[in-house]
Amino acid sequence: MTTKSKDPREQLSSVAQLLVQDLLNTPDEELLKEAGEDTSLIIAGTKAKESYQKAIQSIGAKRLEIARAQMAEEKTKSEAKIVSINAARAHRIIAKLAANNDSNLTLAARKLDNISDNEAIELVKELMELGALKDDEL
Repeated sequence: MTTKSKDPREQLSSVAQLLVQDLLNTPDEELLKEAGEDTSLIIAGTKAKESYQKAIQSIGAKRLEIARAQMAEEKTKSEAKIVSINAARAHRIIAKLAANNDSNLTLAARKLDNISDNEAIELVKELMELGALKDDEL
């Protein structure tokens, strides 16, 4: 025979245990059906989904901002190096690369002897931007 406690905390604990047991014994389909009919749960679920999507977008936007800042920094660094190239130096760099016949660069197949100063400077700038030239090759 079960004795009933007069302590309200014990009574409340018993009720909570019965509710949890009832919830655990309820089939999933029935719980999902009830949840689908409860508008407050639908609203809460929609708000939670929207908050999650906003958080994901915020993280993506922050990552994009960081990546853009890093790219701008790298571009500034490479532009500072590129600006200091003059035509004579560009021709010397191209001649050296063509003479080395580096397998990473296909300069030897081009007719580089007759290119203009502007073309030589542009070619060296492009090679620098692509990372094909190291600082010691400049």
